[in-house]
Amino acid sequence: MEQNLPFDVDALLVFGKVVENRSLSRAATLLGMPKSTVSRKLTKLEADLGIKLLRKNTRQLTVTDLGEKVYHHAVNILTEANGVRALVESSRSEPRGELRVAIPVFVGIDYASRVGAAFLRQYPNSRLDIRLVDNMVDPIRDGFDVVFGTGPLQDSTLIARKVFSLELFLCAAPQFVAHQPLTEPGQLDSVPFIDFGFGGPRRLAVTRRSRRIEVTPQVRARANNFQVCKQYILEGLGVGAMPTQIICTTELREGTLVPVLPDWRLDPLDVHMIYPFELSFSTLISAFYETACEIIVENTARAT
Repeated sequence: MEQNLPFDVDALLVFGKVVENRSLSRAATLLGMPKSTVSRKLTKLEADLGIKLLRKNTRQLTVTDLGEKVYHHAVNILTEANGVRALVESSRSEPRGELRVAIPVFVGIDYASRVGAAFLRQYPNSRLDIRLVDNMVDPIRDGFDVVFGTGPLQDSTLIARKVFSLELFLCAAPQFVAHQPLTEPGQLDSVPFIDFGFGGPRRLAVTRRSRRIEVTPQVRARANNFQVCKQYILEGLGVGAMPTQIICTTELREGTLVPVLPDWRLDPLDVHMIYPFELSFSTLISAFYETACEIIVENTARAT
């Protein structure tokens, strides 16, 4: 096996991150190193290879034709490096190391903090970096080991494991229903709607037995956090969709929120834990997944 490579492999991985983000600053942030270090590694890599990899000016950064070819090799090297990391972690009896996790704000601070605390308590040799995000992120592009998300995967190199389903229901404040009683799904098109907006606008479908209807309510307000949406609904500002097992149990018991069209069922919102295929064997990720599932079971039990 060749021992003396004509370039620094670490610099090649840095180059790959710069190409993916088309920015030295962004790559430096994701890699957790100074921008000057990133620039120095790229300059040294170009000198070692004897070719120009990037074209830089004050406004943009572009990749040369040879740089594009080198980048594709860099991706393969990164994949193999992650594979080695996963194999090493899987051989250990106890999960250890750092896990970088992105959790959407709609999942909730309470849930994220309880999962994090339980994980750190159970695995003392682990380190955890949780970031609450308000938009969809990509684990590879955005520098995370794990992200929580909804909807179908757009990338075949990623793996998604369902953590839980949010059983949603339509609700409103009693004073709103008193002024605008709703008996048919079609009436939703003519009332103000409070939309849970993570992932952008979407059509709303309701089902009763074999009958399924899609409606397009008039969105009066949108927020990517259920607590914010709930407050709007409590104030009588419109109808909205809420998850019972997270934040609405008390309000339903007290009658400050009432179900709307209770015979009609909304599609559940499935929440998945997403991570790169190369980390499939990571015991750290497996341990975090199990903890995340345990906490949602506890949350559901507390709500009943």
